[in-house]
Amino acid sequence: MRYQESATESAELLRLILPRIARHGGAYVPTTYSLWYEYLSGVNPKLIAAVDERLKNDRPLTQAEIEHFYAKFIDTREAGALEAYQAGLSELMRRMGEIATNSGAGTAEFARSLAQCQQELSASSDSDGVQRIIKSLVTSTNSVRESTETLHKEVTATREEMQQLRGQMGALQNLAQTDPLTRLRNRRGFETAVSEYALGREADLGGCTVLIVDIDHFKKVNDNYGHLVGDQVIRALAQVLQNNVKGRDIAARWGGEEFIVLLPETPGEGAVMLAEQVRAAFGKTRIKSGGKKEVSDTVTISIGVAEIASGEPLEQAVGRADSALYQAKNGGRNCVRVAPPAGAAAAGHSDDEAETTVAAAS
Repeated sequence: MRYQESATESAELLRLILPRIARHGGAYVPTTYSLWYEYLSGVNPKLIAAVDERLKNDRPLTQAEIEHFYAKFIDTREAGALEAYQAGLSELMRRMGEIATNSGAGTAEFARSLAQCQQELSASSDSDGVQRIIKSLVTSTNSVRESTETLHKEVTATREEMQQLRGQMGALQNLAQTDPLTRLRNRRGFETAVSEYALGREADLGGCTVLIVDIDHFKKVNDNYGHLVGDQVIRALAQVLQNNVKGRDIAARWGGEEFIVLLPETPGEGAVMLAEQVRAAFGKTRIKSGGKKEVSDTVTISIGVAEIASGEPLEQAVGRADSALYQAKNGGRNCVRVAPPAGAAAAGHSDDEAETTVAAAS
C-alpha cells in the first residue's frame, strides 16, 4: 500500500516503533518495522484489532507471532492487491482485443459492400453522375479504412505493451509469494503451490507427508551472536532444505525460524528418512560469527512429521506435525518425531504411545 505520512510524521512513528520492538523482544527486521508502523499509524484496522486482542493477556509478542500477523494482515493484502490488479489487466486486454477484431471485420465488410455497389452502378446509363458518386464513396471508404487500420495498429501495439506489463505483474506476484531472506516460498506461496498441486488430486492430499522444521534455541542465537548471525542460520537451514527436497516437494519458510515441507506421494517412512537426512546435513553446516567460535557447534533443528490421511485437511495434518515437533522439543531437541496417524487419539492412543522417535546421532 502507499503510505501518506510526511517525513516528519514518519520520523515520529519511528521514534515510537523502536521502544515497541525492544519491549516485545522482536527482531529489528523489515517485517517487525512494518507491523508496528501500520499499527501505530492507524492505517490497518484489522491488524490493530488483532494485535490489541492478543495484548490483552499482557504478554509481549513473540517474533513468531509478529511474523504471523505480518503474513495475515500485511503480506496477504499486498499479494491480493496484485492479483486484483492483474485480473483487471487481463479483462482490459480481452476487451481491447475484441475492439481490434471487430474494427477490422467491420471495415472489410464495408469495403466489400461498396465494391459491389460500384459494379452495379457502373452499369447505369447515367454513367458520368454515377461514377462521380462512386469515386466520392470510394474516397471516403479509403479514408475510413486507413483510419481504422491505424487504430488497429495502435490497439495491437498497446495490447503488446499490456502483455509485457502483465508479465511484470506476474513477477511481482512471485515476489509477494517469496520470502526475501531465504528465497524460499513464504506462507502464502506455500499455500498457493499446495492448492495448485491439489487441483490434480481432487483436493485430496492423502498419501503425502508434511514436515515442520524448527531451529532449536533460536532466541539464544540472536541474544548471543546478534540478529545478523541469526539470519545466517535461517539462510543456512533454507539452503539445506533446498539441497534435499526435489521434484514436486514444496518447501517454505512458515514464519520466524520455522519451515514447512510438503512431500507429495511420500509415505511416513520415506519422510522420516528425509527428515533425518535434513537434520544431519544441517548439523554439518558451518556458520561462523566474526572472530567468535562457530555458531553451528551449538545450533540444531527439531522436526515434526505427519503423514496425511485420505480426506484429511492440510491444516489438521500441519497441526499434528506441529504437535510432533512440540514432542521433539520436550524430548531434548535435535531429533525427529512422528505424529500418530490421524484419528489415533480418538481410538484411545496417547501421543506419547503412538509417536515414533528418531533419536539424534550421538
